[in-house]
Amino acid sequence: MEFFKKSDKSDTFNFFPEDLELNLGDISHEFQSGRDESNQVFGRFDKTEVESMLEESQMWKALSERGFNETRLEINILSNLDNRIYIKNNKGEVLVHIRLKVDDFFLKKIEQTLRMVYIDWLLTQNVKFNFDKKKELFEGQEYPGLNIFKEITSFIMIMSTKLGAHGIFNVPEYFHDAVLFHRRFKFLDPIKEGKFRAVLNSFKGQNLRKISKAIHENRVIKSSTGEVYLWPHGEMFTASGDSINEQVFDQNYFHKMEKYLNEKYSFMNES
Repeated sequence: MEFFKKSDKSDTFNFFPEDLELNLGDISHEFQSGRDESNQVFGRFDKTEVESMLEESQMWKALSERGFNETRLEINILSNLDNRIYIKNNKGEVLVHIRLKVDDFFLKKIEQTLRMVYIDWLLTQNVKFNFDKKKELFEGQEYPGLNIFKEITSFIMIMSTKLGAHGIFNVPEYFHDAVLFHRRFKFLDPIKEGKFRAVLNSFKGQNLRKISKAIHENRVIKSSTGEVYLWPHGEMFTASGDSINEQVFDQNYFHKMEKYLNEKYSFMNES
């Protein structure tokens, strides 16, 4: 598993559990072309093409609306399979950092090897935030985010489609990350998906930061048994086309998931 050992996620984050639904497939080939690939994302997209995809995703517009009009794109290519994309302000401060990998993976559920984009790291930060104003941060944050997740996922979807990849997956480090991804992604494991949705339903209308903090401090329990809800690291996935999505998230998947939807969760010591 050398391909995934170097990650920007915390060293304590074991983001590949033993019950993997995605395993490395045939990695004997990489992209090949006659062009200089040293400054091209996935050996395919130069800076101008990446800027165009960011434009298509409405990223520049969203950053401008948040007060960041003077921005620049930087690309750091570690290999054809490991690419870092930065958007910085005119002071060189990082506003957006996206780390993407691509390779062939064997998807156990449908017994097929598919070319996948893996979101290894996402960071957005509002470096203009005035810390004189009271605002709690999510775990792992130095600044509040920019609320541009829609634009980021759109950008990655656009790039994935142009790349000819079959899908995208991520392994959220924190509960609040999974909440954001859940708008477009589902856990590959239907049990994890069902329990995740049950937690969301149990705390409707409550502060996400409070819920996430409690989960990662092991203070959320199943109301009927007192069992602690342990954060279920696992792959969240979306396919580029309906055919693969329908095979992965089939009737059997939803049948298994629905068994857990009615579970109720509460904060520990809460009456």
